[in-house]
Amino acid sequence: MAEKIKRSKTKYPNIYLNEYTGKYDVKYNYKEYDPVMQKNKYKSKWVYNCLTVTEAKAELAKLQTGINKTGGKDITLQGAFELWKVKASAQRYSNTTILNTEQQLKTICKYLPANTRLKDITEDVYYQLFDCLRKEYSEETIYTLNSAFRKLIQIAYKRGFIADNFLHKADNIKTKKKDSFRLLTHEEFEKIDHYLENTKSNYRGYDSYPRLQFFYNILYYTGVRLGECLALTWADFQTFDYYTRETQTAEYNSTPGTARSIYAHGKRLNITKARLRNGDIKEPKNLKHRAIPLPSRLEAIYDREYHRHIENGGSDEDRVFTYTHSYCLSRIKQTCRKVRIEPCNCHSFRHTYISNLIKQNVPISVIEKVSGDTQQTIFARYSHMFEHDEVMVLKALENL
Repeated sequence: MAEKIKRSKTKYPNIYLNEYTGKYDVKYNYKEYDPVMQKNKYKSKWVYNCLTVTEAKAELAKLQTGINKTGGKDITLQGAFELWKVKASAQRYSNTTILNTEQQLKTICKYLPANTRLKDITEDVYYQLFDCLRKEYSEETIYTLNSAFRKLIQIAYKRGFIADNFLHKADNIKTKKKDSFRLLTHEEFEKIDHYLENTKSNYRGYDSYPRLQFFYNILYYTGVRLGECLALTWADFQTFDYYTRETQTAEYNSTPGTARSIYAHGKRLNITKARLRNGDIKEPKNLKHRAIPLPSRLEAIYDREYHRHIENGGSDEDRVFTYTHSYCLSRIKQTCRKVRIEPCNCHSFRHTYISNLIKQNVPISVIEKVSGDTQQTIFARYSHMFEHDEVMVLKALENL
């Protein structure tokens, strides 16, 4: 067993003489604030084997003026997240919300370290951070990253962990509103679909375009989120087969009791999970599991790709798409350039899907079931789509 080191005090605070080495050791005491426990943690840092007292004094001065010196309530970016997470758990936020915020923080920390003290973040640091992020991410991602960053700063300020909130002086980062992201016309989607169907590749004996066509058709005809699509396995496609009572139409209104049962069959897509950028699997947003029926066009592409998968020795438990988030985002931009249409992102397909359902007068309660969004969110983002409802109301009142 190693012998215990014996040190003796000198007349200089925090400088000790090591009696075994005959050299000087420096001990620097400091504290870090724990936002979860809401109290300081006391720590120490040593510098060993200084040859002279003068050298020891210099090393102590470096420690006292370096990054370890803290104020009464210093808090870092990571600390602000931990503080917010305590609030999120207490307020019963969904696990998806917490995981998304954690992932957003990791993205931010690619350019601003997690141990950055909030009191060291200035307006210029804020602008530089999002200038870097904007070069890599879409407008919608910038919108969510900015929201996440600001809420961490705000909670630290409200709790008194920083005396000055630079956000009160800085202009907010300008981004497109979520409801302003462009929709695809059906003609534009047909251009994409036609291009993928008629383009061939032979990379290592494999043609990637049929599977890519399947990917875009799922986004367009089901409105699933990108993470939900990348988490799909072949087992998530289910056959349904049942009779349902048909709604009585004007054609049969003249003859009471003529509503009939019709035969319904086809494929549906079960959404029970989503895949994060880091590969982790989570619950879908709002914790909503849902089933989405597939139109005949998409069902035909599914049959083609499923048979191809099984013939190559695959199983139902395999992932349908092994793409990454980054690949999907870059590929859709590349495809838009190829077919010469205005650029869009993967989420544009979801906005288009929901908008198309509204245009076809699908009840809002049904849209909620297949989209996984709440009715409140649908009304907030697509309020302009319901303007024609006012005309329906006026006509109904005029016919009283």
